[in-house]
Amino acid sequence: MTDTPSDPRPYQPPPGPPPDQAPPDQPPPGGYQAPGYQGSGYPAARGRRNGMGTTALVLGVVALVLVILLLFSPLGAFLGLLAILFGILGLIRVGRGEADNRGQAVAGLVTGAVALLFGILFTISVGTWFATHVNDFRNFGNCMDNATGAAAREQCGRELSNKLE
Repeated sequence: MTDTPSDPRPYQPPPGPPPDQAPPDQPPPGGYQAPGYQGSGYPAARGRRNGMGTTALVLGVVALVLVILLLFSPLGAFLGLLAILFGILGLIRVGRGEADNRGQAVAGLVTGAVALLFGILFTISVGTWFATHVNDFRNFGNCMDNATGAAAREQCGRELSNKLE
């Protein structure tokens, strides 16, 4: 058997631009492309960097929700502090013209400040209340440990309730 081509025509490269030229929507050979050039003749619009303002707003709202849940006030105060910092950074970016979400940055700053203020107040007041009544809770625990029936446990609860009033 001999290797003979079944088609006598010579090989033809696929249609397209010559090898030394690139299609109009791709950079020229050598990879150079002007900054901001998209191939349409117009420079590309620069993307906005709105992440700081958006982060400030999200952290501020989450911080307020956590502060309202009194048990999580310390975490809410910390997130409020972070919201304030991100809000300030967002306003700096808006001032430089890098971002356009001034409202989100200001709202994050305000909600973060409110959450920080109330978080600190709630944390101090709850901590002070628990510190004042620590002996009452200790006595309640001892009473519950020594209680033998349901009536004794109810009496322990009444004693604690009377001491906390």
